[in-house]
Amino acid sequence: MIYFINEYILPKNSSVEHRAIKRVKLFNHYHTPAQIVTKVYDRLQHHTQTSFDLTDDQLLNMFDYFQEATTVPTKVMHTEDLNLPPEYAVEVGSNFSRVFDGDNLVENVGFIPGTIGRVFYQEFLDNQGNRAATDLWDWRGFRSATQYFGQDGNLTMERYYTPTGKIVLEQYFVPDTAGKPLASRVILKDYADKAELFFQNPTKLFNFFIAELSRCDPDQTTFISDRPGTGVEPLLALNDDSQKFVMVPVYHAKDINDPLHAPLDGFLQPAFDNSPHFTGFITDTASQQRHLQQRFSSIAVTTMPTVATTALKQSHLVPITERQRQLLYVGRLAPDRQLDQLIRVVALVRDQIPDIQCDLYGFGDPDYVKTLNELITSLKLTNQVHLKGYDPHLAAHYDDYELLLNTELVNGGPLAMTEAMAHGIPVISYRFNYGPRDFINDGVDGFIVAAGDQLAMSQRILALLQHQDQLATFSEAAFKQIHENQTHLKVWHRWQRLLGR
Repeated sequence: MIYFINEYILPKNSSVEHRAIKRVKLFNHYHTPAQIVTKVYDRLQHHTQTSFDLTDDQLLNMFDYFQEATTVPTKVMHTEDLNLPPEYAVEVGSNFSRVFDGDNLVENVGFIPGTIGRVFYQEFLDNQGNRAATDLWDWRGFRSATQYFGQDGNLTMERYYTPTGKIVLEQYFVPDTAGKPLASRVILKDYADKAELFFQNPTKLFNFFIAELSRCDPDQTTFISDRPGTGVEPLLALNDDSQKFVMVPVYHAKDINDPLHAPLDGFLQPAFDNSPHFTGFITDTASQQRHLQQRFSSIAVTTMPTVATTALKQSHLVPITERQRQLLYVGRLAPDRQLDQLIRVVALVRDQIPDIQCDLYGFGDPDYVKTLNELITSLKLTNQVHLKGYDPHLAAHYDDYELLLNTELVNGGPLAMTEAMAHGIPVISYRFNYGPRDFINDGVDGFIVAAGDQLAMSQRILALLQHQDQLATFSEAAFKQIHENQTHLKVWHRWQRLLGR
C-alpha cells in the first residue's frame, strides 16, 4: 500500500491537499492501492470528501481506523431519532434545538451547518445550567465521541467509540499556561490483544498509527509525507523496510534569496538532518531539485509533476475567442502573494482596456481580505476585480479565462500555473523561486517579468490581450506543453521508476 501522509482534508484546502488528491486519483486510475492518511479528528470528513470526489477507500483517518469506522453506511439523524425521554419537550431552532424537562433546560441539540436539523452534537447541562458533557455525532449518523467538562467549564476528557458504541480511545486534558485544554494522556483500549496502550498526546498516537499501517501491510509499504510538520516525525520513528519519501511542498530555506546556505524551514530540517533515514525527497520543480542536490550532495531528490493530463490527441483546447473572462489568479489570499501589486497591475491595464476583468479564487485571513477589498474600492476597480472565494470545482472555470497572473514572493511550485496551462491559459508571472522558470517558456507560452515590476507585467498583459493572434499562439503552446509532457501515462511511469514498481 502507498500512503500519503497529511494533516486533514478540509472544505477549503491548500495546494498541499490538492496535490495529494490528484495523486491518489492517478494511482488508483492505474489500479495501484493508495490512500491519503489524515491525522485530525473530523466528524465531517466523509461529507467533505465528496466535494473533491474522494471515496472512502481513498482516504484513511487515524480516528476512523481506531474507531473501526473507515467504512460506515450513512444514516441521517434528527432530534427525534435520539430516543429522548417522552416527558421532554423540544423547542426547535434554526441552528439547534433546546430540550426541556418541565421548566429546566437539560440539553441542547446542535445541527450540522448547512443541513436541516441533522444532529451534530448533543450537549447535556447540569442542574445549574452548566455544560457537563457533550456527545459528538459523526456525519454518518453515529455517536462518535463524548466530551466531559469540569465545574470550571474546561474540557477534562474525551471518549471515542466505534459505531456500535464500544469505547476504544480516551484522551485526558490539563490546563496549559493560558488555561486552555492541553492533551496530557491518550489511552488506546483493547487493541492488538492489549487492554490499554498509553500515549503522551495525539501526535504520539499518530506515530504509532503510521507504524501500525506498515506492520499490518502484507507487502512493502510506501509512505510519502506531504506535510513535513505532520509526516516527518512518525517516519523518523519508523525503523523498518518501508519506503519513506518526503515531499518538499514549500521553499526550503528561511531566506528567499539564499536557498543554498540560509537556515532551513523548521519542519523540513529534521528530515534533512536525518536524510539517510529516508528513501528520497520529492520536489515539484527541477530548479528546487538542483538547489537541494547542491546543498545536500548525498541525498536523492526527484522532481515529480503534480498535474497529469490526457494526451494531446485526446484533448480539446477551448479557443481564446470563445473565452468570456480575461485575467485570473488562483491561490491563497495572503501578503506573501503580493496581491496588492496584482490589483494595481489591473488598474494599469484598465487605463487601456476599460472593461478588463480579473477574478481571484482562493481564501485567506479575513483581515487581509478586507485590505484587498478596500484597495479595490480605492482604485475604483469594483467593476473589474472580483474576489471569488474558494471553489473546490475550480477546474470547471479555467476554460473561461485568457491569462493567469502570479505576483508571489516565493513558492515551492505553484500548482495553479500548470493547471492553467493545461487549459491553454498562458501565465504572466514575477520571477521567483520556484516555478516560473520551470513551467513557463518566456515569450512562447507566457512571460516572466522582474519581481515587483508592475508596469512590465501590465505591458505584457496588454501585448497579449490587444493582439489576439499572439494570445492564441501562446495559448496553444501552453496547452501543447502540458498535454505532451505531463500525460497521465508519462507521469505514472515516472512514479513507477521512483518507487521501483
